[in-house]
Amino acid sequence: MCTLRASEPVPMQQRLLSAGIAAATSLVLLASFPLASSAARLELPNKEVDDATSPFVQELLKRSNENRERYTKERLQDYYRRNFKEYFEFESSNAKVGKARGLSPETQQAIAKWLEENK
Repeated sequence: MCTLRASEPVPMQQRLLSAGIAAATSLVLLASFPLASSAARLELPNKEVDDATSPFVQELLKRSNENRERYTKERLQDYYRRNFKEYFEFESSNAKVGKARGLSPETQQAIAKWLEENK
């Protein structure tokens, strides 16, 4: 048996032998797992689901309809929070600002209440 040091180059014959063994091993492994034929046997056709008869779809539609009003309200509150908070803070920063803009005291109180609730 021939031992090689790390600094010595690997002979061409030994490289070819290693490559041949690796290729043969790969072919044996591929042949032993018939993936292509099993995939053909497991072919499942895609089927359209009828919304009217699918219990899962009906349950989702039912929940969606039950929560529609709540979701709309949440979306609107989130929109107000993101887009009007700075404006409301400006309006309530000084009583003179609100008065100059023509806001009634009730509106100023409502803005202050909204800011308190949405800190």
